[in-house]
Amino acid sequence: MVERNLTQEEVDALPFELNLSDGHAFRPWTRAESEIIGDSARFFRESDRRGGQEAEAEYIRRYLALGAQAYIPDHFTGLMSYSASMAVEIVANVLRLRGLSAALIEPCFDNIADILRRHRVPLQPIPETALTAGPAALERLLGTLTADVIFLVSPNNPTGTVVGEEAFTRIVDHCRTENKLLVLDGCFRVYLSLDEVYDHYGILAASGIDCVVIEDTGKVWPAAELKAPFLCVSPGLVREVKAMHSDFLLHLSPFTVRLITEFLGLAEADGGRHLRELVARNRTLFQSTVPGSFLRTDDTGKLGLAWLKVEMDGLDGEDVRKLLARRGVHVLSGERFYWRSPHLGRKHLRMALLRDPDVIQRAAEVIADLGAEVAGSRSRR
Repeated sequence: MVERNLTQEEVDALPFELNLSDGHAFRPWTRAESEIIGDSARFFRESDRRGGQEAEAEYIRRYLALGAQAYIPDHFTGLMSYSASMAVEIVANVLRLRGLSAALIEPCFDNIADILRRHRVPLQPIPETALTAGPAALERLLGTLTADVIFLVSPNNPTGTVVGEEAFTRIVDHCRTENKLLVLDGCFRVYLSLDEVYDHYGILAASGIDCVVIEDTGKVWPAAELKAPFLCVSPGLVREVKAMHSDFLLHLSPFTVRLITEFLGLAEADGGRHLRELVARNRTLFQSTVPGSFLRTDDTGKLGLAWLKVEMDGLDGEDVRKLLARRGVHVLSGERFYWRSPHLGRKHLRMALLRDPDVIQRAAEVIADLGAEVAGSRSRR
C-alpha cells in the first residue's frame, strides 16, 4: 500500500470550509484586488502570446524586486512554470541524468524529497538547526556533506527558518570550492520584511557556481490557483534545464502572467506590507483564542503558515489532526515534513494562515474547544 502524502491530504480537505491544510492563498480580496478581477475579461481579450517573452521578463524583474532580489538577466535565465513542484521535477530530472546526489534540508514539504527519490537521487539530510546555530555548527555540517548538490528552502516550510546572509554566503563559498551545485527554494521570501531579506541572486551570480532558484506566487495572491512560478538558472545548467523544461511547457498563459503582474503592482505600492500584516493578524487571532497549553506556535513567524507543537502529554500531532478533522477543521500533521526522521515531527501540526480572518477565528474556536474537552476529560480521570 502506497503511503498517503501531504498533497493528497490537502486534496481531501478541499471540500471543507475550515480547511487550513494547504499553504495556498485563499483570503478575501481587497477592494483593489476585486477591481483587478473585474478587469480580468479585458486582460483575457488583450492577451497575446507574441509579446509573452517580454511580459514574462518584466514580471520576473518586478517580482524579484518585491523581495529585494537583483534581476541579472545576463547571468540567470528565467523559465516560467506551472508550479514550484514542476520546477523541482525538472531539477530532479537533471540531477538523475547527471548521476548526482543531494543534501536536502529537513524538515521540508514532503513532495521535494518524494520527487527526488522517485528519480533515484540519493539523499542526505541537512538538519535546519545546523544552519542557524552559528559558524562553528555550520562548518561542522558542511564537513559532513558528501552529496553533490545542496538543496535549501528559505524561509523553510513548515518552520519559517531563514538561512541568514552570513550562513548563505558560507554555503555558497563551500559549493564553489567543493564544486557543488546549489538549489534554493525561495517561495516564501515575500513574507519577510525588507530588513530581513538579502540578495540571494547577487551572491550567487558573484560566486559563479551552478545553481537554480525556484520562486512561486501561489502562496501569495488569491487568484483561484492561477499563479506564475518560475525558476532562475545559472549559465552552467541552462542548456540541460531548458531541454527538460521544454518537455513540460511551451509557455505560460499570457493571461495568467498579466493577472499576477496586476496583483504584483498592488504589493509594489506598499512594499508587500498588506501581505505580511494579514498573516500577522491571523496569527495573533489564533494565539489569542487557542491556549498555548494545548497548541503552541513553534516557528519563526515568517510564513503564511503556523507550525504548532502539541503540548499535552499522550497526544501526538496525528491524534489531534484526526480529532480536528472529525470536527470539520483540517490541518496537516508533522511527521511527513521530516522525510528522513519522521519521529522528529510527531508532536507537530502545520496550519495555513492565508485565509479569511473569520475562517481562522471559527477554526481556532473549534480547536480551543477540543483542547478544553481533552483537558477536562483528563481532569475527571
